[in-house]
Amino acid sequence: MKKTVLTLTTSAVLASSLFALNVPSNHIVDTDWLKAHLGDKDLVIVDMRKDTKKKPTYSKSHIKSAIKWSSKEYREGRYIAKRLSEYYTKKRGKQVQKAIPGYIVSPKGFEALMQKSGINNKTAVVFYAAGKASKDYRDAAMGIFTSIYYGHDNVAILNGGFAGWIKDGGKTSSTKTTNSKGGFKIKKFNRDVLAVAEDIDEAVTLGNIQTVDTNGLGSHYDGTKKGDFRRDAEGHLPGAKAMHTKELAVKKDGVYYFPTKSQAEVKLSKAGISTDKPTILYCNTGNLAAGNWFVHKFIVGQKDIRVYNGSMADYTALPNRPLSH
Repeated sequence: MKKTVLTLTTSAVLASSLFALNVPSNHIVDTDWLKAHLGDKDLVIVDMRKDTKKKPTYSKSHIKSAIKWSSKEYREGRYIAKRLSEYYTKKRGKQVQKAIPGYIVSPKGFEALMQKSGINNKTAVVFYAAGKASKDYRDAAMGIFTSIYYGHDNVAILNGGFAGWIKDGGKTSSTKTTNSKGGFKIKKFNRDVLAVAEDIDEAVTLGNIQTVDTNGLGSHYDGTKKGDFRRDAEGHLPGAKAMHTKELAVKKDGVYYFPTKSQAEVKLSKAGISTDKPTILYCNTGNLAAGNWFVHKFIVGQKDIRVYNGSMADYTALPNRPLSH
């Protein structure tokens, strides 16, 4: 018996020392944790906020030593939506052909992004969003989702995002961070977090998989939305429940944080969403759904929870697929 216990203990020690710096098991860090590890050679911090010339974020101020990811680097387009040329012709006076960036980036693209970011296979990565609006955390969640899909599990989200960091007196910088090239290589795929069109066909046809529209109840769900070029039709998957990503955030002192497990379970239960059934989350392209996925998987602890790759941009481009209104 003693020999068995010793073996198990040794295995546990080896597992815990796999990474030089381990993120918490729930994949959430607070500002105190990040302050304590700021400057650690085994940590890379990634700013997931949208940054433009008109509305600068990262270029204006960011967490000290953080790098920047843009959505075009971790998402890719795969087709031209039928409505797209009409949308651009009417709204911008010219026809522009552009793919919908609603799919998870290619393996080659993800490896290149991670290497450019100075990330190795054992690097701890902390993503953060703005924290100013209830749905902001979905941006950081997309970084986590993509990383975990491609086998990099030592990742976390900063609870409260940049707004929380500022409130708690965290160090900031306006200087762009440039890391030395990392050696990250994909060694596994976590296919159990990603759903594709055939999984949706099964869910709709057999009713054996719960689907949740993370756009929430509204014009997309009831089919009254007009002019969204990402989708070729409006409505929701037959039988789908609804829970907008923003409904799962909790506001405190002007900053949006993750809910507790009990808070999340109460909200999901009121929406008729089970956390025990196999579930696929979707939205227009998958970004909002990644936010709900993070709460379901790491806060509630749901085991069978996936995001539909491409979501309704993908589904509504397929022939002969049913929608409800």
